[in-house]
Amino acid sequence: MKYQSPMVGNEISCVMHGVNAVILNDHKKLEESLLKALNKDRFTILEKASHVFNPYGYTLVILLAESHVSIHTYPEHNSLFFYLYSCRGQGDGTKTYESFKQMIKPVSVDFNQRPILVRRK
Repeated sequence: MKYQSPMVGNEISCVMHGVNAVILNDHKKLEESLLKALNKDRFTILEKASHVFNPYGYTLVILLAESHVSIHTYPEHNSLFFYLYSCRGQGDGTKTYESFKQMIKPVSVDFNQRPILVRRK
């Protein structure tokens, strides 16, 4: 039988505030932290792309078998934007978010999560 994804995916987006500038400017550590969080949550990493902006800022996008995740830093505001979409079902990706957040240590987070209905009954 062919694989069929659930009818509901999960979208997580947030802005992490009060992140130490040293962390935001350590692009290698940010990538390693996100990859570690994804692996803990058993996501399948297919490809990744990143870009360093001048004078500052960093974007990392990771293509997953289950969809995608991205981060973008705002060192001038001590903030990081995190986005993850997973087609593995409602609530999925929360472990990745929590694990990554623990590594980044923000002071506060504006968090949004919502189920995405990909098929109507």
